[in-house]
Amino acid sequence: MNLAIAEQNRTRAVLVAGLLALLVVSWFYLLGHRGLFNPDEGRYAEIPREMLESGNWLVPRLNGLVYIEKPPLQYWATAATYAVFGVSEWSARFYMGLCAFLTILMTAALAHRLWGSAAAWRAGIMLGSSFLLVLMAHELTLDTSLTFYTTLTIAAFCLAQDERTSPTARRHWMWLTWAGAAGAFLTKGLVALVLPAFTLLAYSLLQRHWSIWKRLHIASGLPLFLLLTLPWMVLMQRALPQFFDFFVVREHFERYLTMISNRYEPWWFFIPVFLVGVMPWAVPATRALIGGWRATGAPGAFNVRRLLWIWAAVVFLFFSASDSKLVPYILPMFPAVAVLMATAEEKRLSRDLRFTGGMLVTLGVLLCVAALLLQRLLAGSPRAVYFLELRPTLYVTALVAVLGGSLALRSRSGSLGLTAIVGLTGYLWAAGFLWGARVVQPVYSGAGLAAQLPAELYQGVPMFSVRTYDQTLPFYLRRTMTMVEEEGELMFGLQLEPQKGLKDLAAFEAEWQNAPQALAVVEPRTYKVLTEHGVPMVVRARDLKRLIVSRR
Repeated sequence: MNLAIAEQNRTRAVLVAGLLALLVVSWFYLLGHRGLFNPDEGRYAEIPREMLESGNWLVPRLNGLVYIEKPPLQYWATAATYAVFGVSEWSARFYMGLCAFLTILMTAALAHRLWGSAAAWRAGIMLGSSFLLVLMAHELTLDTSLTFYTTLTIAAFCLAQDERTSPTARRHWMWLTWAGAAGAFLTKGLVALVLPAFTLLAYSLLQRHWSIWKRLHIASGLPLFLLLTLPWMVLMQRALPQFFDFFVVREHFERYLTMISNRYEPWWFFIPVFLVGVMPWAVPATRALIGGWRATGAPGAFNVRRLLWIWAAVVFLFFSASDSKLVPYILPMFPAVAVLMATAEEKRLSRDLRFTGGMLVTLGVLLCVAALLLQRLLAGSPRAVYFLELRPTLYVTALVAVLGGSLALRSRSGSLGLTAIVGLTGYLWAAGFLWGARVVQPVYSGAGLAAQLPAELYQGVPMFSVRTYDQTLPFYLRRTMTMVEEEGELMFGLQLEPQKGLKDLAAFEAEWQNAPQALAVVEPRTYKVLTEHGVPMVVRARDLKRLIVSRR
């Protein structure tokens, strides 16, 4: 009997290991499945490409112009990835995918250290299948890497402050905390300090635990933080006297407090973002946030769950209070929410997960209805031909949701088994959308436009971007362009080097007429204007929004 049970356990372990290996392979394979989308992916892929090509790893440049809206750590990491694997869509996203994957492992490791293996499995599965995290792991932005470093900061801090941690180990964990904060700062700036500071202050007030401030190891931790962050800041200020005013004042305080970035959303914007982003865990996540403020244990003692709840609340409220909002800003709260869900009371969590099964079945039915009505919903849209190609994806994800939800409803497993069922369903659901996103690539990416040009046509000749800027084209063409009447986020760089741009259409027309050969990216309306002006042009490539024309 014991041998039979042991054999069953070995078989189960092999099957679980095989499934996990397939999921990991799919996670990294999907990084290169589709083209880069505008604007963020093009921007954050091109900056490290130019960094590697130029050999200047100090001053980031976009389309050949100084671009210092964000710190350089992600650019350095991606440029290093290019150096190892070559320049491609997969290598551009590799650092993001790796950061998200390590964040999942780190979250599970924190849960394992403090609550045991079952909590670790639940936390890892819940985070690794959350819709927003899966999507952002495969989307080239800064928010996923910021989430990795903030999670490292919070996780190391929790382990440092745990009462079971020895004084020597506490000092080492706190050094890792300061190093994590430095990584977050070099990824996205001052938010790396503001969020932990607000969290620590709120925790001390709610928990009445002031002795925690004496265990921060500031005397050694702060110098470590400064050692990791100040060199780039000092070198940048020496190379670019405008650095402090632009990077610190404008990109931090003005961007947060004003609407200069044109990203205004109402105060409640992140409520639906969170509920959709945390799917399929909306029910246990909502319960964890509503009731997580209630501390267990004596006041004055360190309470990890309360600290994690405060961290999640601070992230959510901080970005909700800003006049500048984007969907992935609240991603750093997701690892903490995953741990709060994973360590909830067993029976309550099981009930929530069975209810989630019913939600998944309902969601599957709604997706199926949406697929059936898709043509009617898209009637009149010039993009309909591409979005209609999403119909098979909707049917497949609908089937996954119905089957997974039904299995959860019928399962008699405990919370861990239910978590595995719901988690696999959620991951496959999110991966299905990532797979299907390739069909709408022509709407959001310049990959198809660039592919229409033979390399000999655009190499070594002047190229202009007229009244428009497709941020993915420099990456795909492996070259920069001269901007014409289009500044946007390149305005700062053009102010520093105005000779790299043309102020108006007349200046462009003069340059164009004098060039024996040249290329220009234009929108249809600009093409019409230039045609009316008698500008000679040959259309070489076109997509839904832009054309590439040559002088002859």
